[in-house]
Amino acid sequence: MNTAEKKARYRATSGDGAERRGSGERRRQRKSWFDQQRNFFVRQFFADFFTLTYSFHKLYHSYCACRGSAMGSSCYLLHHQGENAHCRIWDRLNWMIGEEADKGSLWTLRELCRRVWPEGEHGENVEGSLVDWLMGSIFHEAIRLREDVHILNNYGSAAFKNRQIKAACENGYPSQNLPVSRLAQAMDRKNLIKRVAVDVMQQMEQLAFLFGQTHNMLRTMLSGLADNFLLVRFLVEQEDIVEDLWGEPLDDVFADMFSGTPAQGFCAAGESYMSGQWYTRALIMYKRALEFDEGCGEAGKKVQELHLLIQKNSAFLGAA
Repeated sequence: MNTAEKKARYRATSGDGAERRGSGERRRQRKSWFDQQRNFFVRQFFADFFTLTYSFHKLYHSYCACRGSAMGSSCYLLHHQGENAHCRIWDRLNWMIGEEADKGSLWTLRELCRRVWPEGEHGENVEGSLVDWLMGSIFHEAIRLREDVHILNNYGSAAFKNRQIKAACENGYPSQNLPVSRLAQAMDRKNLIKRVAVDVMQQMEQLAFLFGQTHNMLRTMLSGLADNFLLVRFLVEQEDIVEDLWGEPLDDVFADMFSGTPAQGFCAAGESYMSGQWYTRALIMYKRALEFDEGCGEAGKKVQELHLLIQKNSAFLGAA
């Protein structure tokens, strides 16, 4: 290799190295930006999971509406009159999951979970790794359930009979005298459908169990997220939902998060509102803190300060 070729090769390889270094730097910058916004994305995960939970509640209600009540082995089958309910279940599942090109709420939440609690950090954050595991389980169970409900919709009794009638009419047979094909004779369709219906019931109950476990895990994690004031604010703003889903009042949640002192939770929410210049909302939070701890120095000081700020702002806006 002559000198010119060596120089050309050096320029090419050094260029590749610079490109790799540039790519690595861009990844570090993206990671750094995400880390800086981590509190926001953790808060967003809680918010989206709460919304997803209520979507699942609607799905489970549709499922209960078409559960069979027959005796014996048929009790595992869904009502033959429940075809519309099957469709509602599939529609809700399809909306929750979506597709690669049009991802639903469950799919996007699964991806957000992987960003917030990445696999590489599982050793440092056991609770986060468990949430990631649970969200993955929910996602894959929902995919399986959607496929089985699709089978029930397309090959269940009513759907299959309609296909037979259509095929018979096209071939000149009267609808009351349907021919049985050799393939139909060789395949125990009813028993297969029954097995799919059993799977649907098991998968639905498994999803309910996994949602419950995820709620418990998120509730357990709160004690380690007390410094996330955006999350604290979210809990305040969704107080009714918090009580509905976790079955305990917000002050009990704050007592657990802030070492038995719920007043600190309301002060944290007040500080977050104050930093965003939501003075009236901040005042409400600090007053709630005083309800739990009349001697809270921070809350007492901030209440006086906020009264003055609100007065000044009101005078300024009035003059304008």
